[in-house]
Amino acid sequence: MTRLAGLRIALVGTLASPGAGARQTGRLAALLRAEGATVQVIETDGTAGAGPGAGLGRYLLRLWRATKAVDLIHIVAEGGLAWHVRAAPAVWLGCLRARPVLLHYRDSDADAFFARQARLIGLSLRWVDATVVPHAGLANLLERHGFAAQILPDVIDLARFAPRRHPKPEGASPLLLIARGLANGRDGVTALRAFVIVKQRCPAAAMVIAGDGAELEAMRQLATRLGVAESVQFTGSLEPAAMARLYQACDIALDPGRGDHLPLSMLEALACALPVVAVEGGAGARLLRHDVDGWLVPPDDPGAMGEALLTLIGDRPRARRLAGAGHALAARHGWDQVAPVLIAHYRRLLGTPRRRWYTALVADLLFPLHERLKGHDSVAARRQLELSQWWDRPRLRAYQLQRVRALLLHAERHVPHYRRLFARTGFDPARLSDLADLARLPLLRKADIGADRDGFKSAAARALARGNTGGSSGEPLVFYLGKERVSHDVAAKWRATRWWGVDIGDREVVVWGSPIELNAQDRLRAARDRLLRTSLLPAFEMSAVRLDGFIEQILRLRPRMLFGYPSALCHIARHARARDIPLDGLGIRVAFVTSERLYDEQRELIGATFGCRVANGYGGRDAGFIAHECPEGGMHITAEDIIVEIVDADGAPVPDGESGA
Repeated sequence: MTRLAGLRIALVGTLASPGAGARQTGRLAALLRAEGATVQVIETDGTAGAGPGAGLGRYLLRLWRATKAVDLIHIVAEGGLAWHVRAAPAVWLGCLRARPVLLHYRDSDADAFFARQARLIGLSLRWVDATVVPHAGLANLLERHGFAAQILPDVIDLARFAPRRHPKPEGASPLLLIARGLANGRDGVTALRAFVIVKQRCPAAAMVIAGDGAELEAMRQLATRLGVAESVQFTGSLEPAAMARLYQACDIALDPGRGDHLPLSMLEALACALPVVAVEGGAGARLLRHDVDGWLVPPDDPGAMGEALLTLIGDRPRARRLAGAGHALAARHGWDQVAPVLIAHYRRLLGTPRRRWYTALVADLLFPLHERLKGHDSVAARRQLELSQWWDRPRLRAYQLQRVRALLLHAERHVPHYRRLFARTGFDPARLSDLADLARLPLLRKADIGADRDGFKSAAARALARGNTGGSSGEPLVFYLGKERVSHDVAAKWRATRWWGVDIGDREVVVWGSPIELNAQDRLRAARDRLLRTSLLPAFEMSAVRLDGFIEQILRLRPRMLFGYPSALCHIARHARARDIPLDGLGIRVAFVTSERLYDEQRELIGATFGCRVANGYGGRDAGFIAHECPEGGMHITAEDIIVEIVDADGAPVPDGESGA
């Protein structure tokens, strides 16, 4: 396969250290080259025997030269001093070179590192274009500090780390394995004391400890004091080929670690079809299900750990069942499973252009200042949306339930209409336990709001703004909006445009026909629009003269984005074609259309005429932005703010996948 043919990658990472990071860097380099990419590895290792800061000048010079002729920079990074003197400079040089940067962060001590230096780390981390981590624990940690990270599983060489070809003879002495670094003394003590319990009932059992660490010598001494030194072999760190042979010679893998970092050794053991015993609350508990694809024991409990090992030694069918399920779990870490995820990240980064200096000034400074002066939290809301957009469905549903419960409780306390409604229907928002419970509330109709408009105002609300719909379906709806709602509307659109590589401050042409916006264009708003580089073209009428003027403005402005009604953009497109005026070379990245149904022929006409993709949007003045289309073609509901129900003719929700009335 050559899915990456022609792609030039600078792979920044360690190769010389004995840890999992070096193994992942080397493995990725080989696999990416096999996919057709040209990979230049920039090693982050310092001078032999020195710390990570050694040879910094030579490293930076190599990095600067290497990144000149690449399309993308992929950094395999760890924490501590190595982050500051190796990974962070690679991020900044990537910015200077205007190259997209993918950070592949893996750190067994990330909690302590961020606890000490979160602000300093963030100075570089916020300039990364995408961050991937090997497991959910690290993703959750980064999210707590305001940074989005997606999971990219560690890659296992499933051809090398495979089950033994021939089963061990019946009655062979059981061999237990610990294959991880020994940095926590309590973990090692628990494991050796558990082995003592195993030896008391299974004298032939033996243990191999393959790993280095600060506690290695202390464990040797403890094994001697406990009287099991002759049955415990300390091998130190081994090369991958030797490790594979060791896994295949053993019967059970024991991971006594309680840290959040998922060790590569556990995945390799699973790939070799070894049943794994791990500690509850540790990284193994995030991967394994007890008595399904692994065995979990309480931390700091030698008795429970010893009994678990004895159970698997004595119950061979159960051990084989766990080994088989664990092997299937490890198969998810093969390159055939990981490659599509990584390639999708590459494709997204390469398809997103680098921001120009003025765009960065507006998006990062001027517009946030503008929003703060207006009392809006749009910046914080957008950042939260860009974190939650990666959540899975269960987490989003739980978040929706939490937010809607809080909203309904607020309505019960402060909104007269809902206080009366809840009392009349017996609805208790505090007992809302499922989103399906919302069906107990009657549908809200325009007539209800018109009859009791002031009753919908919260007593706790301040600085409400009057809003209304255009009245296309009859009587216009008048309603009131708070600043929080406006902030989330701004954030939802902002997030959607950034999916397409367009940010606030990029030139935008808006073709709009609503008098609500057009009548609001006073001098102050006009000055703001010039600063943000937004140009509003009125779409009240589409005379030939006016269309000529529209096309002249579009040619002069060379916008990055168009926004408006699909019918209006089609009218401009047809007029340009009739005049034989090409508009497909202006660098327009996307045309966002909304407020009307988008037909296939309209999408084709707009895209072909303006030389861009067309993104559909759905929303309303009363409900805000409900859904936006992403570059992959899906419509994404703003699920963090809106719950969408499809109902039948009687107003009852229909099952997922069915059409409503």
